[in-house]
Amino acid sequence: MSWPKVQGALAGLPDGNGRILIDTNNPMQRPPLPPIDVGGRASTSIVEEWTPGARVVKAFNHHYFVNLEKSPDTEGGRRVLFYAGNDEPAKREVAHLIDQLGFFGINLGGVEHGSRLFQSPGGPLIAHDLVKFG
Repeated sequence: MSWPKVQGALAGLPDGNGRILIDTNNPMQRPPLPPIDVGGRASTSIVEEWTPGARVVKAFNHHYFVNLEKSPDTEGGRRVLFYAGNDEPAKREVAHLIDQLGFFGINLGGVEHGSRLFQSPGGPLIAHDLVKFG
């Protein structure tokens, strides 16, 4: 979903009531439009504001979607997926899901620092198809 539609899609939902919401969005528009200015914030912190009561974890969004369609097992290793969030139990559950799907999850910490590392545009880890060996 494009960033301009995220708030509207979340509006009117009942309180998150402790449910985990996996944020797969980035503050982007279709090229050639410029990236959306989120005021220097992590976009996931904005999603947290839009989803009261939810436990938000950013994951499944640093790859081009075609890489997620590929087998998570590759060349003797497992394709890496990053995740970040402020709720440690929620991150453990997302890490377990990532592992169940066959990927290798790497916890990058909290929302404000960790999610920016793989937030597009500008995150240094965005769009890398990394594989964990061993």
